[in-house]
Amino acid sequence: MIKKIVFYSGLMILVAGLSMAQVWKAPDQEKAKERAKERVKFVKEYKNEDIILHKMALVEKGITHKDITENYFLLDSPIIKEREDHYGPVRFAHKRHAALIEDCTACHHYRPKDESMSETTRCSACHQDSFNPEHPERIGLKAAFHQQCTECHQEKQDGPVTCTGCHLKNVPDHKDLVKLADGADAFEVTAECLRCHDQAGEDMLKTAHWNWRGPSPFTVEHRKDVQHGKGTTALNNY
Repeated sequence: MIKKIVFYSGLMILVAGLSMAQVWKAPDQEKAKERAKERVKFVKEYKNEDIILHKMALVEKGITHKDITENYFLLDSPIIKEREDHYGPVRFAHKRHAALIEDCTACHHYRPKDESMSETTRCSACHQDSFNPEHPERIGLKAAFHQQCTECHQEKQDGPVTCTGCHLKNVPDHKDLVKLADGADAFEVTAECLRCHDQAGEDMLKTAHWNWRGPSPFTVEHRKDVQHGKGTTALNNY
């Protein structure tokens, strides 16, 4: 029990220290967050043309992957979050994908009829809410992302194809879950953590990190004696 107490209280202190520290924010990351919040105009009509003609049109206008200005997008659209929000957003490396594929029409498979709109308009312009009765032929934005990304990764046998391969699970806000009195001691903090994460505590006690017993007897002077280590005399608080 002492090992669990030291581990979890140390972890809580570490997390608290990080939250109080001033965190630097990357300008490109903040820009991506703001861009993700935008809800763009819905494209009601698109040019249902042959893919070859579409490619030729982009060539004639000189549009290539080299015109991309943003390195990546944060796929965190409010269109999807209105219905569910179980997973974190995907950090989609737009420029890298475009450079590897070198074919904008692989993703931008149609273009708006409205000539004032971008030839390579955003996914969320054509794909928005699922089961739109006015446009039953359109799949929703979530389905469009998953179909486009997963099928391409499967076809090329490269890239993640599972939920957690692309997303991190959204962690609930522990301010609403943790029940601790002000000034709680290490024993109380540990008990509260283990109230929901008891299996994680048991798993931790079986890891090589936890059971470290000092230098390896096979690499340090070939000795077989047990020296000072986490599995013996050291308090396991890191």
